[in-house]
Amino acid sequence: MTTTRPRVSVLAPLRHRNYRLLFAAMVLELFASGAWSIYLVLEALALDATASALSSVVTWTGIGLLAMSLVGGVVADRMPKKLILVGVLTLNLATALVIAILSFTGNVHLWQLSVSAFVMGATAAFLFPAYTALVPHVVPTGDLMAVNGLEGATRPTVQQALAPAAVGAVIGAVVPGAGAALIAAACGLALLCSLALPTDAVTRGAERAHPLHDFVSGFRYAVRTPWILASVAFASVMGLVVSGPVQVILPATLRNQHADGASAYGLLVAALGVGGLVGSLVAGSITMPRRYLTTMIGSWALGCLPILALAVTGSLWAIGAALFVNGALTGVGMVIWGTLLQQRVPLDMIGRIASLDFLISIAFMPLSIALVGVLSEHLSAGVLFSVAGLAPLALAAVAIVAAGLHRDEIAHPLSDSTPEHQPAH
Repeated sequence: MTTTRPRVSVLAPLRHRNYRLLFAAMVLELFASGAWSIYLVLEALALDATASALSSVVTWTGIGLLAMSLVGGVVADRMPKKLILVGVLTLNLATALVIAILSFTGNVHLWQLSVSAFVMGATAAFLFPAYTALVPHVVPTGDLMAVNGLEGATRPTVQQALAPAAVGAVIGAVVPGAGAALIAAACGLALLCSLALPTDAVTRGAERAHPLHDFVSGFRYAVRTPWILASVAFASVMGLVVSGPVQVILPATLRNQHADGASAYGLLVAALGVGGLVGSLVAGSITMPRRYLTTMIGSWALGCLPILALAVTGSLWAIGAALFVNGALTGVGMVIWGTLLQQRVPLDMIGRIASLDFLISIAFMPLSIALVGVLSEHLSAGVLFSVAGLAPLALAAVAIVAAGLHRDEIAHPLSDSTPEHQPAH
């Protein structure tokens, strides 16, 4: 029988000093990351970059992220996580400072922005798995749901709303270089918070003969662990059928049906983000469900069902409500998934599994966008939205039954105080 506990505040993890420091570093880095994506665009435009040149500059962030994502997971499992955070934030601070100085002195060029974009993307690939693997070291197991709920709510608020608005206002009031200076300040404060953290010990099994062994063993563990394989596979295919229609077909449809389609799309994306925030807060305030795998997969699948509304109505209110529900249920599933990574995956394997999951997730999004671009020439928007809404339900049933997730969650109950961490095989 799973141990239960009363509903708690999602802010409960902040009572731990070390987590307050880690959370502060995370918030500041999210701010810097969100601000950087806007700064790159505005600085490049200030240099009279063409559309193709602007695209090239921005693309280097994704290249850096993809190139280093698997390496970042291996490093996170072999080195102290605090050391990785300090190194990443130091490099980000140096990069932002150099670009700020070049901008203020009128010596910045597009190739320099491209290099800095690659660096920022590459460091993010190290930061994410290291941070994920460090959390179980600074909070008790019973607070992991609250931690992931708090972070799930904070990420879109800071990275996608607060940071772009702040850097846009600063650049608009001063010059582009001021945006880079603001980002450098955020990185500097995050670095100070990270330096105040205690040094975590490298977990057993991290000292291996060769890093390639770490990568192979991490991949093998993911493939041989049914609940991880099924969850990642389902989420990836779900992203494949959902991302394209929402990010391509929806804005195109709004442009044709509404006079101010761009603004309407922005508001609808905001509804999606608010839904994610609410879902994360709710999930972070409750105990881990007894049927946690079924609840996670089911939340993701049921969250796609409202997308059917996009196939039958052009009402912005109806579409906004549908995307809000989609965001909320997706947020619930993501909180459970993040908690499972930190509670069921061996401590010396968390970085690699988180990194592998991250790589697969971001790899399928551009593929979905490209695929929808081709299919939209042969299928109506209604058909594509219908597939996006219904297909995940069938995929969820297959994932739960084929991988035996309904049996796995009963065989491995999760209490609020005892982690399931075992040495990796």
